[in-house]
Amino acid sequence: MIRDSLHYPTVEHSLPDALTAISAQILPLDQEKVSLIHALARISAVPLLSSRPKPSYDQSTRDGFALSSHPLSNGDNKAVFKVIAEVAAGCRKELFLQPGEAVRIMTGGMIPLGCVRVVPFEVCNDSGRKVTIPEFELTRRQRYIRFLGSDSKEGALLVSAGTRLLPDHLLMLAENGWFDLPVYKQPRVAVICTGSELVELGEAVQPGQKVSGNTILLSALLQAHGVCCSRSITVADKADVIVEQVRQLLDDEHDMIISTGGMGPGKFDLMEQVFARVGGTVLYNRLQVRPGKFTLFGTVGKTPFFGLPGPPPAVRILFHELIVPALNRIQGCGNGSSKLIDAVLESTLSIKQTGHFNLKGAIVRTVEGHLLARPAGKMEPINAIMHLEGGRTAAKQGESVKIRLVEPLQGLAV
Repeated sequence: MIRDSLHYPTVEHSLPDALTAISAQILPLDQEKVSLIHALARISAVPLLSSRPKPSYDQSTRDGFALSSHPLSNGDNKAVFKVIAEVAAGCRKELFLQPGEAVRIMTGGMIPLGCVRVVPFEVCNDSGRKVTIPEFELTRRQRYIRFLGSDSKEGALLVSAGTRLLPDHLLMLAENGWFDLPVYKQPRVAVICTGSELVELGEAVQPGQKVSGNTILLSALLQAHGVCCSRSITVADKADVIVEQVRQLLDDEHDMIISTGGMGPGKFDLMEQVFARVGGTVLYNRLQVRPGKFTLFGTVGKTPFFGLPGPPPAVRILFHELIVPALNRIQGCGNGSSKLIDAVLESTLSIKQTGHFNLKGAIVRTVEGHLLARPAGKMEPINAIMHLEGGRTAAKQGESVKIRLVEPLQGLAV
């Protein structure tokens, strides 16, 4: 909805409708190539396939002796082989074992032709030119050989498109010969925090003032999701100054702008006016959610713009519910949030905003295989968000509630 004055009609959405509106306005960024060493946490733009089998040759998994199919001699439950050579890891010489022959071989060494198994050093009696082995070792199922292509075949899918690259991905790709990786460009996200009471980190705090905590909070949350906060500023409640700062951010071609504060019906709640003055198109400016009723999403040109309320607890929750799905989409790794799962309340929970859908920061833990949830204290970092339907004043201990995990929970598969 394009502004026709300095005010917008009310466009109210439910949380699911808001997510649909956001998704429709955000497309993945262009692709670029980065070296493997700089690819951690980047998002793969295409499927990454194996260009060679892994391993690329039959190799020993133990230090020991590579044996031919039949011993030179046997008796007294022992088998004797003639030792003809030694194979170290990295040796490229091709050897062929005749019946009755063996070679000393190191872990990672190339298996000679004619070898049927490797026997570890510790069960062998090495006399130099011959090695004696208990006969039962020749019938074990474990042969201590990794065969060519046993881990992955040539052309096998190593990493799907839209995958956030982890250290283990990079190890696998390096071993497969990948050097430059096609990934999505990293979004440049700007944060602007409004409020005449706010001072920058490190400045003296006078009576009636407080540190602009949202600048630190949002920068950290963005970093945790693989995104660089390319600009973070704090601005007083002066419409002309905020407009000027937003226009500068737009001129710098940021891929997303997030503001905090200035949302609501109060005299100094200026963000809708600012958004109108910079030519913004509103997709919604109200949500049927607590916290977050006075929340805005729209675009200025092609730039997505989120207007969040000022209190950091609300910013933290709405970041996970609204902005994380947008960051996932703009980075090419999906359209949605992590799924909602069930947990059991550890204690009775009172709900102040009856009649409204509520989101609450939560602490979730596992106890004897059960997933337990409780409201987070004011000073506690959350690892989940409770979704509480409206029309109720309390949720009782032992009830099942829906939660969204926002941090990994060890031992839980979701």
